[in-house]
Amino acid sequence: MKKRKLFYSLLVVLFVSFSGFQYYKHQRIHNIFDEIYYEESDYHNFTFLWNGRAFYQLKGLKIVDNGSQDLYKHSIDYESEDLPNAIQSLRYNFYFDFQGMTEVELEMRLRIPGSETTINVEYLYDVNNQQLKRYMWYQDEKHVRYYLQSQVEAFLAEHGKTVEDIRKEADDVLRNKVLKDWTSIYSSRFSPNNWGDVTVKDSWREDLSKN
Repeated sequence: MKKRKLFYSLLVVLFVSFSGFQYYKHQRIHNIFDEIYYEESDYHNFTFLWNGRAFYQLKGLKIVDNGSQDLYKHSIDYESEDLPNAIQSLRYNFYFDFQGMTEVELEMRLRIPGSETTINVEYLYDVNNQQLKRYMWYQDEKHVRYYLQSQVEAFLAEHGKTVEDIRKEADDVLRNKVLKDWTSIYSSRFSPNNWGDVTVKDSWREDLSKN
């Protein structure tokens, strides 16, 4: 009898603990980018012991995980043959409290018609403030990078494009490729058009071209 009571008590404790954990997981999710970050973070921290990885369900990805101190030690790249022609490359970078960073970054390189140079758009999401920053920059044939808004605008103008054109193209890739893929492998509370509680902010990095 005592063993049976102990058994049922353990079941109750396990049930309450599991319910509490599920509630915690639910409460920390404010938007679709939280889902992506925490699903990967949980996998690396403990769920790999019993739960599969969501991104393993998606074909055409190259997943990199290593124990180095490199900035890109957790990354997921789309294979080029699985990308639309307008996109040269597309990748995730995850920072699980890396040097104080708790962020997920999406990098895409968009082809510019009539040019060998791509325009690069980065979306950097910080789970601490539910803010998604959108950056834009380009690199010339000499591998010099240009980050200032005036530099990017001048480059785009040479090719009949504007910053707003590229924002629309990049957001279209984000919605109809990246987030559509995510919702196809994960039972999301959100959608490619309904991101949840997130603030999108356009930002420009400092001029690092001489570094």
